[in-house]
Order: sequence, then structure tokens, then C-alpha cells
Amino acid sequence: MRESNSSTSLTTSWDLSRFKTLRLWARLSPSSWAVARKKKGEAEPLTFEDCMQIGLGRLRFSPSAFYDMTFVEFCAAAQGNAKDEEQKQQMEWERTRWLATIMLQPHGKKGQSIKPRDLVIFPWEKKEKKKKRSNKLLEHTLKAWSNGKT
Repeated sequence: MRESNSSTSLTTSWDLSRFKTLRLWARLSPSSWAVARKKKGEAEPLTFEDCMQIGLGRLRFSPSAFYDMTFVEFCAAAQGNAKDEEQKQQMEWERTRWLATIMLQPHGKKGQSIKPRDLVIFPWEKKEKKKKRSNKLLEHTLKAWSNGKT
């Protein structure tokens, strides 16, 4: 009898911790979720089922690890995975451009070398134009500090 009571109390405490996490997830209504996916130009809220598909499928979390996460932790893991996938795709495109450069090299004019950037410049390689920012806030702060005001 005693063993069943102790195992029941362990199961109950485990279920309560899982229940607390589920309650946290339930508190976050789909309209309040910051993560949204785009479908046909419209932002659609991310549902709990979508989170399960991402967490259990794409991120390969165990069910216990997934249910023990907070929503903020889940979003950080999903964003990290998205950045990783983006870097992999960028490397694949750069590798393809490099192979195309090597294949075209023998067919160019004698003495002329073809560089990968001669073929295509990817959007992530373009330099951003620096915007001229007004330093009025900086000037005002420095002026206030020099006058003894803070």
C-alpha cells in the first residue's frame, strides 16, 4: 500500500509541474502570440499545434522537454533554428556560385579571371547604406553634461 501511495505522489507532482506549464501555454492566447507565420500575404497567429509540430518535429525536442519549456524559451529555440537554416542555405548558394565560377573559368578570355561576385551578388552581401543620423540628441546630452545638468 505504501509503495503505491509514494508512487502516486511522485506521479501527481510530475503531473502538477506539467499542468503548470500547460497552464502557462494556455494563458497565451493565439492573438497574443508574438510569433506569426505568413500565409498568402496575411499574418496568421501561430497555434499550439503549430508549436508542437515545430518543437517535436523540426527541433526534435522530447515531449517532456517541450512541455517543460516556457513560450519565450520555445521562441528562442525556434529563432535559433531558423537562423541556422538560413546560414546553411546561404552557404549552399555561395558554394553553387563558386562551382559556377570554376566551370566558367576555362571559357573566359585569356588572362581574365572570373570572380564569384562577378556572376551574382546575393542580397546578404550587399552593403547597407549608412543613414545620416542627426546628432541632436547627442549634442544636447553633451551640452547638458558640460553645463552641469544631467
